Amino acid sequence: MFCCLGNIQITFEALDIGYLSSSLRHLALYIQIRLVHVLPENHRPPRERNFTQSEDVNSSHPSTANGSNLICCTLSHASLDDPPSFTALSYSWGDQTRRCEILLNDATTSITENLEAALRNLRLQDKLLTLWVDALCIDQNDDVEKSEQLEQMRQIYSQALQVTAWLGPATDNSDVAMRWIQQYGGLASELGIGSRPELQLRYLLEMVDSHGKGHVEGKIQTFVEDLKIQLSQDSAEKSMCITALELLFKRPYWSRVWVVQELVNASNTLFVCGTEKITEDALHHSLRLLRNFRRYQILKVGQDTSASQSQTSSIISIETQHPIKLLKFRRATGPFPLIYLMRSLRTFGATDPRDKVFALLGIAGDAKALGLCPDYRKSCKKVYTELALALIRNGYHDPLSLSDSSGGIDGLPSWAPDWSTKSCRNPLQQRSLDRSTRPLTAILEPNFSASGNKGTLELSSGSTGIHCMPLLLHGRVLGTVGQLGMAWVKGDVGGWLQDLHRLSYQTRDTFELSEEQQKIVWRTAVADQEIHQGKTKPRLSNEKVSSVHEALKDEDLSLTQVQTLIDAGLGDYYEQLQAVAQGRRPLLTSGGYFGIGPQETQLGDVLVIFLGAHVPHILRRHSEDSTLWLIGEAYVHGVMDGEAMKDFPATEIIPLC
Repeated sequence: MFCCLGNIQITFEALDIGYLSSSLRHLALYIQIRLVHVLPENHRPPRERNFTQSEDVNSSHPSTANGSNLICCTLSHASLDDPPSFTALSYSWGDQTRRCEILLNDATTSITENLEAALRNLRLQDKLLTLWVDALCIDQNDDVEKSEQLEQMRQIYSQALQVTAWLGPATDNSDVAMRWIQQYGGLASELGIGSRPELQLRYLLEMVDSHGKGHVEGKIQTFVEDLKIQLSQDSAEKSMCITALELLFKRPYWSRVWVVQELVNASNTLFVCGTEKITEDALHHSLRLLRNFRRYQILKVGQDTSASQSQTSSIISIETQHPIKLLKFRRATGPFPLIYLMRSLRTFGATDPRDKVFALLGIAGDAKALGLCPDYRKSCKKVYTELALALIRNGYHDPLSLSDSSGGIDGLPSWAPDWSTKSCRNPLQQRSLDRSTRPLTAILEPNFSASGNKGTLELSSGSTGIHCMPLLLHGRVLGTVGQLGMAWVKGDVGGWLQDLHRLSYQTRDTFELSEEQQKIVWRTAVADQEIHQGKTKPRLSNEKVSSVHEALKDEDLSLTQVQTLIDAGLGDYYEQLQAVAQGRRPLLTSGGYFGIGPQETQLGDVLVIFLGAHVPHILRRHSEDSTLWLIGEAYVHGVMDGEAMKDFPATEIIPLC
């Protein structure tokens, strides 16, 4: 069997890594993939073979101690133009130091324990199982082949008969969690929970709590009351279920960046843990139940109070953010803007930090327009720098807002985010999809416009390549930082508000703040924004500011506790305050500008508005030259809607290192 490329004939049987020249092999891999066939459980390898554990294999797994128990597989080649039926495996590699052996084409091959467990649990009793598995179907030691095969990922997962999402072996009562997901997620789907405003879980919980029986339709009320019992800790059985759910959603699979592309392109998905299976629909609805019940409890009793710890600490500890994001992309219609993917999935992990970018290029609608493609021959520093420059050149100021000093890649410019690390703070704005456009675009929310009507960043003509150091941007300097408050400490609402109050009245002639001046403090404390309202993230409403003012106007701010806001019905205000304050501190500039900036801000740092940027930024001047180092973005009262850029003020070229 062969295929033709011009005058070149390539036999499928010859497509073995050891027998093709490098150039011919790379040409062939553009149209070919490998498939692994897992032999049936009743198959046994030849008895005369001498199976021993390799010296470099660190595992006590029984399959390495007894050759008859080894997983046996074969490899074949197939064309994506007309592939046989196969299942694509979506999984986390796991600890790469813990390894097992399998038989692959009659030779022992080392794989991770998690992959071996997947093959062992998924193999069939008496017939072949045909899979596509990245670790076995791509030569992981060949950077060129890996780069080329990435181009085929979308087609591989979309053409698979099914994508099996392997969550790992059955441990930590995972069977209990999987059965709960299937049961309660399935019931929520049948009852339409969350499908209409009157069926939103928060509304139903409030109705049941406030009015008791008779105010909610019978089956739904029974479901909600049962759910409250299930997610409480009034018995060892319920506590065990909550803990099992918490540990299941902490598994590495949910935060693996490659999983996003795998699930987005899948036509059919089944989630498997040990021998238990759950459908995508049941998982989707169970995650919404857990997220919304958790949020209802936080807004009701607070996340840091003794009440929450005594009754609801376990349900509050169940983090559903990552799996919800996975299914969000899975169920949405792409392709998506790359900047939206990068921002939404920043906290997802990858063994190779370059994969934080490469894993998303295949589902990004604008990757080619940005001039980006996977290339494992490039260093991580070069990959991240090229990404930042491509985005800035195309009018995105996001790299400036996402950069901070917590990065660990040596030599990375301050204006290029280090995607391999988790940022110490949330960005002031979020990217939301505008589904009315084709192709999809991502808008920034809430709507800030610090540079006025300037729509895109202006680069100086000197910024021509990734080696152009420094990066030259046009902007206006507003002054230097003259005073600072303390960096946010989790739960210290009083300290945060007191520092903002102290710096705010220093901009005034009188000690006591007027009502309007106090409201500036309430706005600045949360960067003038509310938590998400449906699909939008609005600026802080006048009604919410008035509510906060009524609750706090007579309080000694230094004594304000989380419970103060909870008791006043301002749990959502506290949620937003905590999200904004993390990693930040209050500041006051020499020009009288008042706001909050990165916790790394120091006295003497420079406040600047770049032309085209939506928010101001804090820079630090190098003592030995005229270049500046980007510290991070800032919220500054009185400049977020272009006030400082009216009447066409003078600007200058600002060099960023």
